[in-house]
Amino acid sequence: MSFSVGAALKKVAVSLLTDKKVLKWAGGIVLGALIIIIIPFAVIISLGSGQIKIDTEGLKTAVQAQMNEADRAKSEQINRILGEITSKMNAKKFSDEQIQKAHMLYFGALYEKADDEKFVDNLVACFKDNQSDEDLIKAINKKFGTELTKDAFNYSQASTVSNSDIVNVARNEIGNVGGEKYWRWFGFDEHVHWCACFVSWCANQCGYLEQGLIPRTAGCLSGIAWFQERGLWLNGGQSPKEGMIIYFDWDLDGLADHVGIVEKCVGNTVYTIEGNTSDSCAAHEYDVNYSCIYGYGTPQYPSTTQSDGSVAGEVWTYLKGYGYSDSVAAGIIGNMMRECGGDTLDLDWDIVGHYNGDEFYGLCQWCLKYTPSGFKNSSVKKQCEYLHQTIESEFAYYGGNYNGITYSEFLRADTRTAAIAFERVYERCGDYANEDSRRANNAEAAYNKFHK
Repeated sequence: MSFSVGAALKKVAVSLLTDKKVLKWAGGIVLGALIIIIIPFAVIISLGSGQIKIDTEGLKTAVQAQMNEADRAKSEQINRILGEITSKMNAKKFSDEQIQKAHMLYFGALYEKADDEKFVDNLVACFKDNQSDEDLIKAINKKFGTELTKDAFNYSQASTVSNSDIVNVARNEIGNVGGEKYWRWFGFDEHVHWCACFVSWCANQCGYLEQGLIPRTAGCLSGIAWFQERGLWLNGGQSPKEGMIIYFDWDLDGLADHVGIVEKCVGNTVYTIEGNTSDSCAAHEYDVNYSCIYGYGTPQYPSTTQSDGSVAGEVWTYLKGYGYSDSVAAGIIGNMMRECGGDTLDLDWDIVGHYNGDEFYGLCQWCLKYTPSGFKNSSVKKQCEYLHQTIESEFAYYGGNYNGITYSEFLRADTRTAAIAFERVYERCGDYANEDSRRANNAEAAYNKFHK
């Protein structure tokens, strides 16, 4: 199944399961049939309420025509379970939002467990009044033996931009001079201003032109118009995400005259990769509020950072959400594999250690003597937030431990370099002769596991 068809099916499913009016219209056998079609492609789904208009009668006729008797029986079972969930939650006076969450938990994570005759009762029992999403997920995991995480099954919004493929393509082009491969690919016979050709070329390498995610254009104005017409636009002065298309207005006349690709945004700094910058491909960085940043095209990439349900997968999701590259995220996790995983991805996030009379805690084995009060027993999310808050200052202070490496250089590092730099600058574990290769090897294992 192509990304475009898969995305469309997911969007239909999300609308069916989260829009009360659509549920009432669609009803019957169609809902179950659609879920049968979509289940293999949607193990974890974010709850976005996409605005979809559905020709329910035409949909019902088309789906029914392709169903065999086994599919009909399964479809009817799905609709029965959804109806039973709704009925029992209404009886307990749960809100529409809670009922929607129960539907999506069944559809997105617990489908294989629904044969148990007590399934609906067990699911409904996990819900409480005034309950946080985190507490709900804990109850679900305890009841059903799953390992869901709050952010991997996000109830607030669908992830639309979280893609490193185009960034990886662009990064490999840094250093190209003249841009002939890009402007000749576009169809020009002689040298032109080729910044937009470069962006289009990178998008084509990922299949994004064919999928209609990014326009094929050699000019900035037509590219901006394409994104704006589709409501895929973010004005300058806001924090972009990895893979967005950044437009510049150098002379501040209201017309963009240069374009590049957002590599990441960390804090108030936007990191970019641009073609035709002094006639070459190069990496740059700007303040988020830089006046010459005109705005950003925001392609609706397929999400590639969903957690696999493990602690390491949860950490990966958080690190990618902060804007770190796949290599840097893997380098950090490679160190955690040494600190609390026994050189495996089975991270013991709640582990407590002792050395020389000091107590250490968590994913990075932070010395509790130097962490904020109450840091012990912090969740995975809190630990990742603390890491993100402290890492830049650590590089500013301890960068000399690794050849004076700066935080900016760390953010652009390859996997092995990122692992060793994090080890020496942030972990400062000593015995580098033995630790360098082990942590770098771990990082490569993490990269191979999570990189898409």
